[in-house]
Amino acid sequence: VTTSNTPHIYVPMSEQPEVEEFAFQAEINQLMSLIVNTFYSNKEIFLRELISNASDAIDKIRYQSLTDPSLLDTEKELRIEIIPDKKNNQLILRDTGIGMTKADLVNNLGTIARSGTKNFMQAVQEGQDISMIGQFGVGFYSAYLVADSVTVITKHNDDEQYIWQSEAGGHFTIQRDTQNESLGRGTKIILTMKEDQGDFLVERTLKDLVKKHSQFIQYPIRLYTTKEEEVTDDEAVTEVKEEKAETDADGDAKIEEVDDDEDDKKDKKKKKVEKHEWEELNKQKPLWLRNPADVTKEEYDAFYKGITNDWEEPLAVKHFSVEGQLEFRAVLFVPKRAPFDMFESKKKQNNVKLYVRRVFITDNCEELIPEWLGFIKGIVDSEDLPLNISRETLQQNKILKVIRKHIVKKALELFAEIAENKEDYDKFYEAFSKNLKYGIHDNDSQAKDKLAELLRYHTTTSGSEMSSLKDYITRMKEGQEEIYFICGDSKKAVESSPFLEALKKKGLEVILMSDPMDEYAMQQLKEFEGKKFRNITKEGLETATTEEEKKKAEELKAQTENLCKVIKDTLGDAVEKVVTSQRIVDSPCCIVTGEYGWTAYMERIMKAQALRNNSMGSFMVSKKTLEINPEHPIIAELRKKADKDANDKTVKDLIWLLFETSLLTSGFTLDEPSSFATRIHRMIKLGLSITDDGAQDIEVDDLPELEEDAADGEMEQVD
Repeated sequence: VTTSNTPHIYVPMSEQPEVEEFAFQAEINQLMSLIVNTFYSNKEIFLRELISNASDAIDKIRYQSLTDPSLLDTEKELRIEIIPDKKNNQLILRDTGIGMTKADLVNNLGTIARSGTKNFMQAVQEGQDISMIGQFGVGFYSAYLVADSVTVITKHNDDEQYIWQSEAGGHFTIQRDTQNESLGRGTKIILTMKEDQGDFLVERTLKDLVKKHSQFIQYPIRLYTTKEEEVTDDEAVTEVKEEKAETDADGDAKIEEVDDDEDDKKDKKKKKVEKHEWEELNKQKPLWLRNPADVTKEEYDAFYKGITNDWEEPLAVKHFSVEGQLEFRAVLFVPKRAPFDMFESKKKQNNVKLYVRRVFITDNCEELIPEWLGFIKGIVDSEDLPLNISRETLQQNKILKVIRKHIVKKALELFAEIAENKEDYDKFYEAFSKNLKYGIHDNDSQAKDKLAELLRYHTTTSGSEMSSLKDYITRMKEGQEEIYFICGDSKKAVESSPFLEALKKKGLEVILMSDPMDEYAMQQLKEFEGKKFRNITKEGLETATTEEEKKKAEELKAQTENLCKVIKDTLGDAVEKVVTSQRIVDSPCCIVTGEYGWTAYMERIMKAQALRNNSMGSFMVSKKTLEINPEHPIIAELRKKADKDANDKTVKDLIWLLFETSLLTSGFTLDEPSSFATRIHRMIKLGLSITDDGAQDIEVDDLPELEEDAADGEMEQVD
């Protein structure tokens, strides 16, 4: 076996004895023709396939050696070697696996069509990715993506050493190897590269490809590297530093030493020499195969940084294995911070790498984890999946669906563990709260209840601290059957909302939501631990609980019935109806939405969508209900004026002014801001006693108190 620093490079000889020629089976010939002639940009997968085959070959001899250790006598070390030879434009892959007999070469590399050959051809013709070639057991032929000619030298313990060679021209040759040194055991594949594929002979490229696809192969993958070093020319130094020997009178040799200063002045000649050495490319072993109890935090941190290129340690890690009918292992990490492009539509949807028996398959399998868990990073290694990277096939794979279910379950367990440490959970929630809410909006039935437990919100009584829904329920008043919440632009905006007034007065706690994702999440989250959610900006809120309160509400409703009719007639289709309110105390009126339509906040969110569907908005925009506070002085005075003269222009102007201010305080936007501004300007003119021609009749300080008749007259004049 060649282990020296100068590996043997096989160069086919012009005259080879005992050459046998075979024709490729028709379907394999078609396959090779397709590979050779198809323009395919992702040619790098050839290296993954050949290394994967080499690993499988080593697996076979290792398993056989468990019952017969003498099988390893021909080559003790199990390894894979990669040798780039730029001089001869060749790439060589060598393994110490089981090797192939002459019959194996004939059958496996050309004459017997595997069941997957035809299926692969059909899949490619249907437009699927050629990189899924390994799934069909014909990954060896991917070598022709980059090579004009492929030579296979192989030695099996039960046969002599043979050479297989083909230029993909419809046939291949096999001969007994009498020219090359013995491999001992194993296979050497020599790829004579196409003219434009020289990049695959560059050490940096080979290192990157092995790290990407084969980093966790359990056998060492070694690359034969060439380095230039600058060394001192020994002969030149010898001439400069020549020692002078003299013989003294006694005949003894006397050595005259060269002075150090004089030596420094001598120029040492240097030259560049090439140095060859083996470099192991997969030193980082598959950490997920170890017992979690034996892995230190430092090892997890180093592993995380290695697979993610993150400069920070992870916030938390979950290392687990599943055994039984399905077997896989996984390591999941939660980063400390969210990526800036987490919700970009064109961004890769997940960061979990899928391995099959330690061979990298894909890092973009959308079926492996749900979209809301896209921030999770890590590795899943399955023992049951085929070497398959076809998206279409993966989506239909039942094994993958079971793996997904387990990953979601373990991720939720991990989040619950983080929640036990308040400081860590604050960091986690700040970074990934949108993802948790997205998971609820995604209506993931498996995760929805668990995700709800992880939500944290400010409330009207929690101050600066955030509270969980469980904590809210423990603080609910006796007889309170619903969880009250309100959504808005910011905590400050919702804290001052008129919708809170009656509930605050009664001492009822309200959850304050200020994230747009809350609106989406609450559409799916209808209840928590048997308590229904109630959006206090929608109709249907009942705050009158005692008989006395209900009786008083009926009396006030009767008193303002005429005013409600006048307001409805004035506003027309701008509102669905006008009713007396039980939810406001200090404000004159507010606008609520229907129970099943958009809220004011949701309406604003949807209007802000650049690519929104306008037709959808027409039936989702909720009908508006104007609720008036019959006990407010403004409403009481307006009721008197309406009872006196329902057609009074002042009344109508004030009704529109109240309606538009209510739109703003209730979270809506104005369809015609200029009309609202005109009404405000009229009021300012009236307050300043300015007539339409701009003359100022009365000094502001001398304005008398506004009497009913005077006010009517002035408003008429303004109109």
